Amino acid sequence: EDQNILLVNKPIGLRVHGDQGETENTLVHQVQQYLIEKGDYCPEQEQSFSPALCNRLDRNTQGIVIAAKNAASLRILNQKIQERQIQKYYLCMVTGVPKPEHQLLVGYWKKNQKNNLVTISPQPVPDGKKVMTEYTVQKQNGEYSLLEIQLHTGRSHQIRAHLASIGHPLVGDVKYGGEKQKGYQCLCAYKLKFQFDTDAGILNYLNQQEFSL
Repeated sequence: EDQNILLVNKPIGLRVHGDQGETENTLVHQVQQYLIEKGDYCPEQEQSFSPALCNRLDRNTQGIVIAAKNAASLRILNQKIQERQIQKYYLCMVTGVPKPEHQLLVGYWKKNQKNNLVTISPQPVPDGKKVMTEYTVQKQNGEYSLLEIQLHTGRSHQIRAHLASIGHPLVGDVKYGGEKQKGYQCLCAYKLKFQFDTDAGILNYLNQQEFSL
């Protein structure tokens, strides 16, 4: 944490934002309450800004979420994420051993809004959006593999669906064909790299900085 940003390790089971059934016990609410208690944020004095999250994680995914503590930082971070100048890395456990052990997967992403299920095809499909997921096998025992993932695009369920599409679903991710564990998929957003190639204003000091759990 500094005067502009806060990096939070979101636990499994916590939503980043509220929905119709849950509005208070969310990560953004907890961040705002923390900053209120700390004295860094006073809602009564802010006319248009409240501390906000810059990236999202699924409810059952653990890992780093970036929070902006002021409007300038929020604008810059959202722009840098959109321009792929903040690199995001994940660790996950999958069934089997992907071959080759390092590959940049390219596919075409499509989401069924009714069942909240994503499909990724190797060839272009109508209304499909191009996604790129790079994996490297870190460890494997023949039955399972620990992968480091670098996202080159950022679509909903991208890692889960992309690895399942090549026959290596995440352990615990029953939605995409993985083995059932204790209620969550083995996926963690564990590292960020700030790699700015354009001006970042008040956040220029973050350039080339790396943060990991």
